[in-house]
Amino acid sequence: MNDQTTLYNNFNIKGIACTKPSPWKKFHNIYLLLMTVPIFLGTSYVAAKIGMRDFLPLNLVILRFVIASLVFTLILLLKKGTSCIDKKDIPQFFLLGFFAITSFFYIHYTGLQYTTSTNAGLIMATTPVFAALFCIITKKEKVTTRSRLGICIAFFGVLLVISQGQFGSIFHPKTLLGDGLLVLNALVWAWFTLKGKTVLEKYSPFIAMAYIHIFGTILLLPFAIVPTVLAETTLLQQLPTVSHATLLASAYLAIFCSVYSYFIWYLGIAKIGAVKTAIFSYFNPIMATLAGIMIFDDKLTLSIVLGGLFVILGVYITNQKNAISLGKAISTK
Repeated sequence: MNDQTTLYNNFNIKGIACTKPSPWKKFHNIYLLLMTVPIFLGTSYVAAKIGMRDFLPLNLVILRFVIASLVFTLILLLKKGTSCIDKKDIPQFFLLGFFAITSFFYIHYTGLQYTTSTNAGLIMATTPVFAALFCIITKKEKVTTRSRLGICIAFFGVLLVISQGQFGSIFHPKTLLGDGLLVLNALVWAWFTLKGKTVLEKYSPFIAMAYIHIFGTILLLPFAIVPTVLAETTLLQQLPTVSHATLLASAYLAIFCSVYSYFIWYLGIAKIGAVKTAIFSYFNPIMATLAGIMIFDDKLTLSIVLGGLFVILGVYITNQKNAISLGKAISTK
């Protein structure tokens, strides 16, 4: 019996620990579900830009995750007895919430103000590389030569799309602060992708993501009321003046880019591992580029087409059977 089978049997990761099968069981291929995540995350840049027309970055983050946490809480209440967590695990959920919600998105939206969306897409595409490095260091997952090759091919594809073949003209001293913040962001997300596996040893992906959102949002709430150097105007002060478009953008970010996408992301980690899941983030800038073509009438170029093909090839190679296997860290607890 392999490590993942043992994991599923011991902790019932596929869904709610009851007699009913998980509703997700009808989806035979987790890869198809993971391919839907970049659609929402890729278009989140557009929604965030709309949201920041009326909101300061921190206030947009707070509203997004208040809405997401309310949705998660409602679903948890409907699940009743299957939604509890152990008190001893609360500090761990707070820590994951701080890194994945509280700090990550404030750094992300702030970084976007000091760099270009092109640089942001490229830098965030380094997440699978950092995830693989963390796996090598911690030995949580074995990263094979095939996987490393696939990661490199996919990263080259992203670089080709974003640079439009002009590799030397991407970074500029004026964007150094924003670029640095987004590198920190990529590191945080890679750490979260790997570290999040620990709660999947005990809880289903939905329960894990729900509580990570709730605890991360709790840490944000004081900033919605009290002015700080991070946001001199609070969410409560800005909320009455925002447009309907901004509210819709916030709801889109909350429901599709948080509740749905985070759940599928953690489901992927549970089923195929952290590095195999992280590689799908390479599709985010591809989807962001396609969104720009459809919404802002950007041009479809040969570089975009070739880059997209390299990304698909790299993801395919990385997710081949036996490309990455879970280590013994889980089964030997």
